[in-house]
Amino acid sequence: MQWGQEDQEHELAGESEYLLELAAFLSARSGGGPAILWTDYEPPATDDPFMAQDTATLAARLSALLNRTVRALPQDPEDPHTSPMGQAQSELVVLQLFSATDILVGAPTDSTDVHRVPLAVRLRGGQALFVPCRSTCTLRPEPGSRHAVLQISTPRVSAYS
Repeated sequence: MQWGQEDQEHELAGESEYLLELAAFLSARSGGGPAILWTDYEPPATDDPFMAQDTATLAARLSALLNRTVRALPQDPEDPHTSPMGQAQSELVVLQLFSATDILVGAPTDSTDVHRVPLAVRLRGGQALFVPCRSTCTLRPEPGSRHAVLQISTPRVSAYS
């Protein structure tokens, strides 16, 4: 609830802290295995996660922090049930905005690690799940659940590296 200018400034500061924490998490996890972030901050308020404008704004702000292209993947509000994402061609982050979603992340199809087993998690409000490139991912949201899926481009390589 917002009461005045001071409350709005506090909310914007909290949103920035959330995005900074998320960007640091994604930078650390890039190229690694799946991981969950239990953030210390509330995710940015979105009126409706199915509205392209809300998730696109979030993706643009995260893109600026990561210096990588981040785009929101569209969701179908008519079919909130099982959502197989197939094999991710780039890194993904699932942001759980409200309620919970059960997620199954499978090992990359080109993985040589025979000990790697699928990861089954229940993502709750405020948490984020990093899904590595070439992993499979299936989302099973609870009724009324709200989440956003962001696709993150591969890291840019410097010509001087």
